[in-house]
Amino acid sequence: ELQEEVAPGQSLVLYDGAQCLGGGIIKSNQ
Repeated sequence: ELQEEVAPGQSLVLYDGAQCLGGGIIKSNQ
């Protein structure tokens, strides 16, 4: 199910196929 909002404390990870490009932790949703 598609999620349209983020919450502080969630992780963001970016992939290109199987390769991890980077990521971080969301500090604010504003």
